[in-house]
Amino acid sequence: MIDIGSIRENYPPTISSEQLRKLLHVSRRRCVWLLKHHIPHSDTGKKTRRYTIDLETAISFLIDFEESPELFSAAPGEFSTYNKYVRKKLIKEDNTFDDKLRKRILNKFDTIPDVLDDVLDSKAVSKLTGYSVNAVNRWMQKGKLRSVLTPNGRITSKEWVVEFIR
Repeated sequence: MIDIGSIRENYPPTISSEQLRKLLHVSRRRCVWLLKHHIPHSDTGKKTRRYTIDLETAISFLIDFEESPELFSAAPGEFSTYNKYVRKKLIKEDNTFDDKLRKRILNKFDTIPDVLDDVLDSKAVSKLTGYSVNAVNRWMQKGKLRSVLTPNGRITSKEWVVEFIR
């Protein structure tokens, strides 16, 4: 439960993004993302102490954030550096990323034998993407890469791998 009285007592009328971050209990990266997408603020453009937020605005957002945090959630992978890494690793700087990636994955699919029609296990996904089997298993367990749990382990489809890489 939020103690609004103590917040008003302990914070000045205008707070910094660092103070907001501590109020919301979020990371710096997420705080900046929330400021850019959901919280009205003023941006000075400086490198330090860049954002200032009215305390009453912060309190009203904090109440909304406590009641329904799912309304303020980022898209999956928003704070991940994975997509940047894949783009650098698989393709040189080029604007046709999706087409080249799709062709490369489909070419690799031809060399991977299918256990069932379009089903891959973590070893096959590892060979396809160049990441370790542990990383692929972690993606599947966390739900980042869609998969299905079977008695023999987790499996995924070719379509889900392409969707995940995008």
